[in-house]
Amino acid sequence: MNLQSTIIPDTDNQININSVFSSLDKPMISKDFKGGKVNNMFASTELDLSNADLTGMAILNISQLFGEITLIVPADWHVETDISQLFAKIDDYRENKYRAKNSDKVLAIKGTSVFANIEIHNI
Repeated sequence: MNLQSTIIPDTDNQININSVFSSLDKPMISKDFKGGKVNNMFASTELDLSNADLTGMAILNISQLFGEITLIVPADWHVETDISQLFAKIDDYRENKYRAKNSDKVLAIKGTSVFANIEIHNI
């Protein structure tokens, strides 16, 4: 018996992730992404937005304690962060992140990160 997990991309325009003592990979293919919420407690979440699109600004609210969030965003999105941090860090590994500075597609990341990490990547 061969058991394989299948990850089905989400086509909703908003996300609502609550993860406790677990790991979650969430691909999004929404063409009108509006943002949403990610809550992690002793958990990790990978949110793949590389096949998503947005118009204007989307707000992603993050609340995490002892967690890790990896965001994969399209290269033409500008990412703004306004995170309250305590023993936490945000690593932006995107190539040409300053080229998207004047983009009209803005992902605003807001919230709280305690003993946690946020990584931002692009393809």
